[in-house]
Amino acid sequence: MSVAKVSVPCDFGVENLYDEFHGNIIVEFKDSSVMKVSSLILSWNSEVFTHLFKELRQGTVELQDFSKEVAVILLESLYSGDVVVRRSYFREIYKISQAFKVKWLSEKCTGAFTEFCESSSQDFNDMVFLFNEAVYSEVTLKCGEFMNIVVETFSRLENVSEIFVEQYLNQNFTSIKPGTLNHILKISNGHFVPVLRSLREYLKIKGGITDTVRIILSSAEVIQCLADQGEFCDELLELLLLQFDQMNPEDIKLMTGLFKRS
Repeated sequence: MSVAKVSVPCDFGVENLYDEFHGNIIVEFKDSSVMKVSSLILSWNSEVFTHLFKELRQGTVELQDFSKEVAVILLESLYSGDVVVRRSYFREIYKISQAFKVKWLSEKCTGAFTEFCESSSQDFNDMVFLFNEAVYSEVTLKCGEFMNIVVETFSRLENVSEIFVEQYLNQNFTSIKPGTLNHILKISNGHFVPVLRSLREYLKIKGGITDTVRIILSSAEVIQCLADQGEFCDELLELLLLQFDQMNPEDIKLMTGLFKRS
């Protein structure tokens, strides 16, 4: 009779994590405390641990880059084959799962994030949390999966431009990165008047031709929306003219095209 090989996630018994009899590897936490763990269980879950123990012959794993809470959650999940992913430590648990290439744990995080988005209350602060987590994952961890989930989920919401896009731009207009702004425009799903209102407020209060201004005014869809706004269009164009002395040749070319289309 053939015997199935062990596959993860697998319940090895979380109680064994706290029995030093099974531990042949020392884990060092951020608070300088230590714990003995099994190289076999960690290696079953992660090729990174296999490399550390089998090829590099390391007897110590340093987890000082993560809070002790999340480091222990990682170890418990590797022993138990399960994890509860909470918002309070979502970023860190996903980061640590990526750092050690624990595939099933990363998939758990993706599932949890999808549930966070689908159950979102459409509260602005809640939406900011989800969007910022997606931005962090894309920019820092080079993973765009969460942003795809956010864009798809948010863009389906009625009045998303009013309840999220406009407020987010008002708060981040001078600091938003080009890639992030492009996601905001996708989330707007063709409803660009709130985007233009945010642009108008920026030009009134601070002024200056920034990359954010350039990207917004380079969008054919946004400009078409602007052209349909009548007096609002005229007001925005007047505000842009006030910035003329700050424009470089490319800006002037952009504005010339804008005036022609409007």
